[in-house]
Amino acid sequence: MSVYLVTGAAGFIGYHLAEYLSRDSRNIVICADNHVRGEQDSLYQELTARANVTAYDVDLTRPEEVRKLPGQVDYLFHLAALNGTQNFYQRPYEVLRHCTLPAFHLIDYYGRPDSGLKRFVYASTSETYAGTVDSFNWPVPTAEDVPLVIPDPGNPRWSYAASKLHGEVLVHQAGSSKGFPFTIIRYHNVYGPRMGDKHVMPDFARRLNESRFELYGYTDTRSFMYIDDAVKATVLCAHESETAGETVNVGGTKELSMLELAEMMMDISGIKGQLELHPSPRGSVSRRAPVIDKLLRLTSYREEVPLEEGIKRTLDYYLTDEQN
Repeated sequence: MSVYLVTGAAGFIGYHLAEYLSRDSRNIVICADNHVRGEQDSLYQELTARANVTAYDVDLTRPEEVRKLPGQVDYLFHLAALNGTQNFYQRPYEVLRHCTLPAFHLIDYYGRPDSGLKRFVYASTSETYAGTVDSFNWPVPTAEDVPLVIPDPGNPRWSYAASKLHGEVLVHQAGSSKGFPFTIIRYHNVYGPRMGDKHVMPDFARRLNESRFELYGYTDTRSFMYIDDAVKATVLCAHESETAGETVNVGGTKELSMLELAEMMMDISGIKGQLELHPSPRGSVSRRAPVIDKLLRLTSYREEVPLEEGIKRTLDYYLTDEQN
């Protein structure tokens, strides 16, 4: 029996991770979320009603709220954050607040020698090195040893990247000084059902459903990883001894432009129309894709859901009547 704490469990990756872990009745899964972004929808309610799942509605930016959580867990997956590209621009202060304070409070609470913690898994992002790629023409696909750069502190776009860069430094130094094992995962454009509406795929799917064909940042390129693959990679990284103390890229290997992505989504959905092409928002990164050699070398991870199948599953979710 293992006890897993998943923060941000009502969010996208957090929900799917908690749901996956809860399928094994021997696991005890603790879900923590303040619902600043994560939804208390029927799927989350169904998850938290399972016999081996307990939900805590707590604000992790407040240490007294963190102390309401069980004092001992085996694995802590810290995914709680205020994510979403629109939030970076519209709510940068709240993004910084919700992405920095919880890490401090969780480390103070679970970094104790008697906490029983086997692994602190910190969810980081490829956004931490996005400025390096554009400012210094760093190679893409990009490995974990890339320098981390914030090119413009005055641009609200970088609120999320700066907070996650801060989190990586914090986890490294806290883990070393307090003596708890950790793994940092840099997610690269994970997608799938129930990811909200502030990311490129659900946002474009919503426009398709409304017969609006605006596409922003059409020349930018990304690689994508389906949520089921991301969850399995995350669990493997948590359990593998070789990943302790490591930063690991988790993402897909097929890089494509946003124009190619939009055309694939239209082809798979069968929705036809004339695309209206627009430039990216200020600060958007032109290219991003990971080198995942470390993930493949240190774990048994192999991709199971190809891009076309993942997009189909995602569109099936977002183009149904109940989602629009």
